[in-house]
This record gives sequence, structure tokens and C-alpha cells, in this order.
Amino acid sequence: MTYQKRLSLLMALDSIIVLFSIYIGYFILHPYMDVYSIPMLMMSSISLLLSHHLFALIYSLYKRAWEYASINEMLAIIKAITFSILTTAVVQLVVAQHIYVRVLFITWMFHIIFIGGSRFSWRMLRDRYINKSHDRKRTLIVGAGAAGTMVARQLLKSKDSEFRPIAFADDDIKKQKLQIYGITVKGKIKEIPLIVQKYEIDNIIIAIPSLKGKEIKRIYEQCAKTEAKTKILPMIEDVMTGKISVSQFRDVQVEDLLGREPVELDIRNISQKLTGSTVLVTGAGGSIGSISLKYYKVKYPLLRVYTMVVIVSIYATLSIFINSFWGNILLGSISLTVLFILFYKDSLYIIKNRKVLLD
Repeated sequence: MTYQKRLSLLMALDSIIVLFSIYIGYFILHPYMDVYSIPMLMMSSISLLLSHHLFALIYSLYKRAWEYASINEMLAIIKAITFSILTTAVVQLVVAQHIYVRVLFITWMFHIIFIGGSRFSWRMLRDRYINKSHDRKRTLIVGAGAAGTMVARQLLKSKDSEFRPIAFADDDIKKQKLQIYGITVKGKIKEIPLIVQKYEIDNIIIAIPSLKGKEIKRIYEQCAKTEAKTKILPMIEDVMTGKISVSQFRDVQVEDLLGREPVELDIRNISQKLTGSTVLVTGAGGSIGSISLKYYKVKYPLLRVYTMVVIVSIYATLSIFINSFWGNILLGSISLTVLFILFYKDSLYIIKNRKVLLD
């Protein structure tokens, strides 16, 4: 629909509403019209009609996209109608030296109800029927803060989005059971599996860009308990700078869970340096420490552990990957590490927590 057609349609609709409002307001107070009241009623109707269109143009009521109407649009309607009523009151005072306060007050109420209803009815129709396509994926938004509400609003506005927001999950106890854009906060993060099952969620969107790696990992662990696909909101800096849209979600990556860039090891170069050397592996009882020696051919590996429970497991594992494995297992504290440094003169490499440190 062109702007001219839209303008003509809205002005015609508003004209009917304005005249209906003032006449119904008058007849509620004065059911029996007398001949003396007709001129004043006609004059008030013309004044209200002209002033309404004037203030509607001033507050851009004919230019707004009402399918996305919100509180700002409602405030604009109230301002335009209030000023048009005040203008009519001034006209009554000048012409008749009297203001029909009760009639104007009732007219003001009906005016707001009918004008607001005509504008917001399209949004209600769009939200209730048009946007609730069965082809869109039912989506749970994790985080009901600023980012989460921004995501919900974007998904509700977008006609082409594949996601349909169904519920929020947030740990803030003050937000539980509240509705944001008609979407309810259904529970806390630990309740994500239950929410997904109860509301038949297809997708989960993590919309808390301020979270650190550990917190994202905690949320992702709950999401992983479900069959729903999990995505995450892009970095808030990228959204604010306009590099990407808020609706361009991505899969959860290793960097999100670590809270940093993943460490890239030069396996080939490290293997060359470690071959034939004496190596101390701290934390050898852990998965990272025990698996490290599978990739390197070392002379006499010394494995430092803190309990006897894992010793047999370490020998069994390394014997499979390293033929004629021979090494020493140190059971104790950091003092054994100091002794090792003193008595072994080969180049020392300590493998710990995915990092290789050269001494």
C-alpha cells in the first residue's frame, strides 16, 4: 500500500472515530437533544475533527508502522488527542463562553480507546496469528536481560526469521513468571531441560553476552541435556557497531566455553625437541597429563602424581602407546620436582594444562 493510500485510509478512519466519539459522549449525558444544542455540537465536532488531524500530523500518527507499535506510539496518540480536546475546549469558551467539561472528558476517553484500538489491533493480529507460523522453530531464550529482550523483539518483528520465541530462562528470581513482549520467563537455567521438554523447544539461544567462559559452560551443559540445538548471541560489540545483526546467531564454539582463544600447539616441533629428553609431567594422573606422552618419544619420563590410585592406570595406558615403556612415577609434593631439576641436566620440559613450557 502506498503512502497516499495509507494516509487517506487512516484519515477517513480517524474522522469516523472522532465524530462517533463526540456524539456518543454527548448522548450519554444528554439523551434528549434539543434544538439549541445542535449548533454547539456541530461546532465542537468540526473543531475536534480539524484539530485531531492537525495534531495527528504533528505527532506523525499517519507515518508510524503500527504493526510494531509500542508504548511510544501510545504516548503519541494520547498527546495528539489531549491537545485536540484542549483546542476544542478553547473554541467552546470563545464561541459560547462555556466549556462542556463532562462531554469533552467522555469524548477524550472514547477517542483514546477507539484510536488506540484501531492502531494496535493490527499488531495484535500480527502477533497472534500471522507470526505464529507452524514452520518456525520453537525457541527458548536464555537470559531475560537487555540482550535477551532485544533478541525477542527482533525475532517478533522479523517476518523471515526461522525462530519463534516461546519462553525465557533466567536465574534472576525477580523476573520469574514475568512476561516480556508476551513471552514468559518459565524458570531458571538449571530448569532448561524441563522447559525444553514441557514446551517442545526446538532451539535454544544463549543471549547473555557478558558471561565468562565458566558461566557459558554451565549453561551449555544444561542445554546439552536436551535434544534442542543450541546457539549463542554474537559479541555485543559486533551488534552495537553494526558488523552483524542481532538475529545472526552462531553455534557455541570452543572459545566460548574456554573464555579465551584455544591454544594451538606445534606438535611436530615439540616432538623434535622432546625426543630423547628426560621429561617431567606434572598432573600425570589427569587426562591431559596421561595422554601427553602418547604424542612424544621421550627418554625416561618421570610422572608426578599425588595418589597411588592412578598409577596402575597410567602404566597400562602408556604401555599400549609406547613400546618398552620405562619411566619413574614420583609420588609426593613439589619438593620432588625440585630434586628432579637438580639431578637431571637434560633440557627440561614441563607439560601441564595443555601448555608446554621450556625451561
